[in-house]
Amino acid sequence: MFSKIRASFFTGALVVIPLALTFWVFYFVIDKLNLLLLDPIANILGRWMPAGNIALLVKAAVLLVLLITFALIGFATRIIVLRNVFGFGENILYKVPMVSNIYRTIKEISGAFFVQQKSIFKRVVLLEYPRKGAYQLGFVTSEAKGEVGCRLGKEVLSVFVPTSPNPTSGVLVFVPLEDVIELDMTVAAGMKMVISVGAVAPGNIKYPVTKK
Repeated sequence: MFSKIRASFFTGALVVIPLALTFWVFYFVIDKLNLLLLDPIANILGRWMPAGNIALLVKAAVLLVLLITFALIGFATRIIVLRNVFGFGENILYKVPMVSNIYRTIKEISGAFFVQQKSIFKRVVLLEYPRKGAYQLGFVTSEAKGEVGCRLGKEVLSVFVPTSPNPTSGVLVFVPLEDVIELDMTVAAGMKMVISVGAVAPGNIKYPVTKK
């Protein structure tokens, strides 16, 4: 019997004490805000407004300040919670075989596309790949320098040839400048074309046919 009474007492305390502390904090904050705002507002509006109206205005200002403060705290908390949840889910993905490799690759390439202020892809070209007479879209990343350029003894482009419809994988090809066909389409339009497997073309503009 005594154990049940003691358990009920502690249960009631666990309910009442947080409520009492919350009420006390609210009362303390509202009281301090009233004292903080009352004198400045009274000095400004005391000549044109009765004291009772000033008191109501101060209470409304206190309520507005509290609402904005709580909203900002809630917004910050949501961001922190979402980041923690996302981080927890990301850690799980990194531990799943095969999925981790796919996710890491997509994340790295997405970061290269969207995080960097300047895209790693300079322009879109056509090149004969994987055999003569067959063409693929490629994205120029840079002009090949160093040993590659020296060994070939000519101006060479580093071209990324993505797979379709998943552009997060592909191959890097070093192509002589004279062996590529420069395109006028933007990198974004080229990506749309790759992802749509050629179904989405960049507009209905008729370009002149260039013969090599």
